[in-house]
Amino acid sequence: MNLLEVPTLVSPLTVVNALLDRVESALVACNAAPITRKYPAAGLVAWDDCCGMLVAAPERIYRTASFPTEGPDENGCFDGFIALDCVTQLVRCISVMDDAGNPPSAQTLDDEYSMILLEGGIIWNALGEGFEGWESTNLSQAYIGAEGGCIGIETRITVGVDEEEFCPGC
Repeated sequence: MNLLEVPTLVSPLTVVNALLDRVESALVACNAAPITRKYPAAGLVAWDDCCGMLVAAPERIYRTASFPTEGPDENGCFDGFIALDCVTQLVRCISVMDDAGNPPSAQTLDDEYSMILLEGGIIWNALGEGFEGWESTNLSQAYIGAEGGCIGIETRITVGVDEEEFCPGC
């Protein structure tokens, strides 16, 4: 009996899980504070428990004319890539005023902000390395918060997957 070779199929879940694993591995390797919640998401991410939350989600998925340019080219053709605009968020707790109205010390804030800035660099380097078998571009990063005692890093990247390997319903 002859077996057909089936390519590895890729879905949005496959991509965001790869982002999560890459970021978490890099943070662990650099002795960052532990990740307490890690999960793939869709749509806006709720900050229900911000102390150590790592989340990744696809924001948009589209066919490309010339990766990462959306749509067909002037001849109505596509280049064979599916582009996934993805966002990865790492959210941490940050000190706020206590019940007596006392602000955190300057040293506490310095330590906490220094850590989030360091983790931003770790994430940037981790996702900037690219992924074997996939294209990637448009790496960007923004710091979000501080809101409700939470602060975070939002890192966006566009990942290109071969159209023949893309199977969102798998």
